[in-house]
Amino acid sequence: MKERIEKALRLHRSVMAQMPTGTGKTYLLTAVIDSFVSNNPMEKVWIVAHRRELVSQIDETVRKFHSYSASNTSSLLSSVKAMSILWLMRHYDEIEEEPGMIVIDEAHHALAKTYKEMWERFPKAKFLGLTATPCRLNGKGFTDLFDVLVQSWSVPEFISKGRLATYDFVSIKSDGVTQRLIDSLQKRGADGDYQNKEMDMLLNKKPSIERLYQSLEEFGKDRKGIVYAINISHANAIAEFYREHGIAAVAIDSKTPSSLRKELIERFKASSNTSFSNHPVPLSKEGNLSNHPVNFSKITPSLFTLKEGSTSHPDPLTLRGEGGNRPTRCSEPLRSKDGGPSKVSPDCAGWDRLTDACLRPADGLTATCLRAGDGLGGTCLRATDGAADGLGATYLRAADGLAPIQVLVNVDIFSEGFDCPDVEFVQLARPTLSLAKYLQMVGRGLRVAKGKKNCVIIDNVGLYRVFGLPSQVWNWNAMFEGKLRVGKKKETPKEREYFLMNEKQDSIQIHPDSEMMMVMSHEELLQTLQYREFVDSKGEFAIIKLLDGKMTVVNRQGEQVLEPGDYYDMKLLDGNILFYRPRRKAKCYYDLLAKAVIDDGTNVAETPHVVNIKGWEFIEYDDIFMSRTQEDFSLPYHPSQYDFLNYGYYMIFRFRPSAPGCQVWYYCEGDEGKMRMSNEESRNVCFLRNDYEHVYWLCAVLYGERIVVMDSKEDYYLVDSNLKKTYIGCNHPKNENEDLNFVMPRLGKKYYKEAMLQKKEMEASEMLLLHEKSEAGHVELYQAGKKWGVKVDGKVVVPPLYCSIAQPVGAYCAFEEIPRHWGVMTLKGKVIVDAKYEKVEIRDNGIVVVTGITGKTQTINLL
Repeated sequence: MKERIEKALRLHRSVMAQMPTGTGKTYLLTAVIDSFVSNNPMEKVWIVAHRRELVSQIDETVRKFHSYSASNTSSLLSSVKAMSILWLMRHYDEIEEEPGMIVIDEAHHALAKTYKEMWERFPKAKFLGLTATPCRLNGKGFTDLFDVLVQSWSVPEFISKGRLATYDFVSIKSDGVTQRLIDSLQKRGADGDYQNKEMDMLLNKKPSIERLYQSLEEFGKDRKGIVYAINISHANAIAEFYREHGIAAVAIDSKTPSSLRKELIERFKASSNTSFSNHPVPLSKEGNLSNHPVNFSKITPSLFTLKEGSTSHPDPLTLRGEGGNRPTRCSEPLRSKDGGPSKVSPDCAGWDRLTDACLRPADGLTATCLRAGDGLGGTCLRATDGAADGLGATYLRAADGLAPIQVLVNVDIFSEGFDCPDVEFVQLARPTLSLAKYLQMVGRGLRVAKGKKNCVIIDNVGLYRVFGLPSQVWNWNAMFEGKLRVGKKKETPKEREYFLMNEKQDSIQIHPDSEMMMVMSHEELLQTLQYREFVDSKGEFAIIKLLDGKMTVVNRQGEQVLEPGDYYDMKLLDGNILFYRPRRKAKCYYDLLAKAVIDDGTNVAETPHVVNIKGWEFIEYDDIFMSRTQEDFSLPYHPSQYDFLNYGYYMIFRFRPSAPGCQVWYYCEGDEGKMRMSNEESRNVCFLRNDYEHVYWLCAVLYGERIVVMDSKEDYYLVDSNLKKTYIGCNHPKNENEDLNFVMPRLGKKYYKEAMLQKKEMEASEMLLLHEKSEAGHVELYQAGKKWGVKVDGKVVVPPLYCSIAQPVGAYCAFEEIPRHWGVMTLKGKVIVDAKYEKVEIRDNGIVVVTGITGKTQTINLL
């Protein structure tokens, strides 16, 4: 990777390099800088980051991992400076030196308006941007700043080579309460992501936090990990709830004092995964702070040669610009033009370390005493100073000593630059529309560590349905060029079965009533990593070269869809069609989905193209219309779209000739699930979603989104909406269990009863959702003329039909249909109690007390 970057820098002025999170971007940065300084000893190198914390981390890494010997250390340190972009913007006119190279860390933050000035001010400098995610939420590329993108291995390649950890991925179910709450998010912030306030209103509630805890207990118990929260209030609420239930959790955010933040992070890093179940929780519920030793090491800034008259820099050893004592520096400072020492900012970090200082209470951080001479500094914070005010869950009791910390709950603190390899779970409690933020979050758990087997990613906000798995292969070059914007991933009913291998070895068992579902286990992940040498890729397929030099095509799961061979040419076409030459003069078009040859030989016709009819794909080739199945179904004409009926997981084509022998069964209306057989044979050709092998005929449509189909062998299958096929009979049965005259009536009644029961359960789930939205303030009463109605999430759900409506209680509200005639309805408008009472009182426990016109009182249970 280093050689490829250096080659690109020789050919271009500005290069962006992409490496997945946790694969050593900062170490690569150091190696490139070492090489540049070695070949250009008179040039300066600037490292620019968007956050002060990253500046300090880069500083420490360059010091620790540079390749120079001790005799050359001073040369390196005098050549390299690290700073924040905000500091640089404020002091462009005060800096005298010019860099030969500018390295931008986390370069996906490089907005053109902010960073473009560097390119203009330093026209001779080379630029190198490093990022794991060269993409922007608005879909714009980076070609306004960078000339070319250099990509490293993909995440699957790093995992297969043991450079990243495997993972188990669990996510919320698509029909669960949490997913439906997230789907109702409508507002967007200035950055295009979900609005923080709306997320907080819906998800920073006790039921949601209880679900977070339940999933952590189910999948991350006794594991060490990180939780990503919406905001500070959400993080504190999660940490407090976890501690109340025996989990050693702390919340860290941007307002946590840097010394305390560093102490908590160091304790978290030092905590052993084996000590959580037996050690007391280290934090007090009240958040009181008593005498506790805290590591308070600071890094002083690098020194620039500043132009004359610069006085804008705050003292680096004080808070909020207050005065303080300067330490003795270990290296000679650069000088300003008038010969005096340069003034510096905390945003610009260098190589020296602060050993002693004194911060006064006026600094806003309570009385703090730092001891000199220990090299690290010590901090004594007293609860009586009021330091605990507003910081709540993040503070420690002295009696806890160095108790282990199992869970760090954070707000955008550990999205970038955080290095703790033995993190064994990552819990996502914050929805986002940003691919960069998603991959940065999950990437914190993919680093490898001694004794670490794998990481569990607990997706409590359904980000899997937006972005897919962390090991997905992304088209970074298209995003870099601004030609691809990542949108919500389309999920099919058979998602997991389609994208994974057939042999399942799930080590994590999920309770049937859990809100969570297994997306991919680490055993399944390993099965997908057997092919990694990509030649080309497009859509869901890639051309790869095997170790023996033969070429083949695989899908994202590593499954071969074409026999390996010594092909002369191979190209992926639009629509998942492959063109290749099995012999020098022969051509072949191959349907990768159906795994079937469309045409081959020396005189093939024009290129086949894919036709989309109501969301289903067919192929047109040489005036023939054909299905994408191994079994042939073709027509010598292009049928009308009105001949097709799309039902989501299956499609019907109305065919004139009937299928020989295919029975047709239907429900008798109003007969509670009784079925009868028709005298006619089926005329409906049936295609199943993701079934690229067979063509079927439709036999029956059952309750609960199930159908019965007949295949070409005259065998009948029950198919559900998840595309699970179950054999139920045939036209020539050997016993009653295969005879449709016995099987169909039994199945019809069974699924009718199940559908009725499911309807009741869905209504109960709907009531729970309405109750949470009511508590979150998403329900409002509105008036049109003299009548009243109800809105939920700003949409009318109950039209203005009533004289009056009382304020909702949970998922219910009382309504007055005509004067002095009150009833009870749900917030969706379903009447539960008829409007015939003079007075109605709804209570929180689902009980309503009604009073009739005669004054008689009655209690009704709404549940």
